[in-house]
Amino acid sequence: MSVERCKVLINDVPEKGYAVAFISGVLNLFTAKQARAELEPLLTRERLRAIIDIEELVTLDSSGIGALVNFILAARKHEDARVVFTEPRPIVRHIFEVTKLKSFFTVISDYSEAETYFAD
Repeated sequence: MSVERCKVLINDVPEKGYAVAFISGVLNLFTAKQARAELEPLLTRERLRAIIDIEELVTLDSSGIGALVNFILAARKHEDARVVFTEPRPIVRHIFEVTKLKSFFTVISDYSEAETYFAD
């Protein structure tokens, strides 16, 4: 049985005041726990501003959805935290729509839209 990989790469953009977390591959039962652990350091920031770039996320299952939802719920416990997602590929967008999560996540079309959203 082949276990698909999920990669999480976090890049700080200090001059803009936010971080970008790139999530690619397959976010599922086998990869969700590790992906969530890799996103965890974002939650320790004093001023949480993050773009979760999921343009290269191939697909996700209920465990992957759970990891993203739990991350957002944890982020919302921080005062004034703002987290946005980039527009996902069609299959992931469909999963968000079917699960009624499209309105739960803040989805942006480009980084400049995120910067406007992050502005105080």
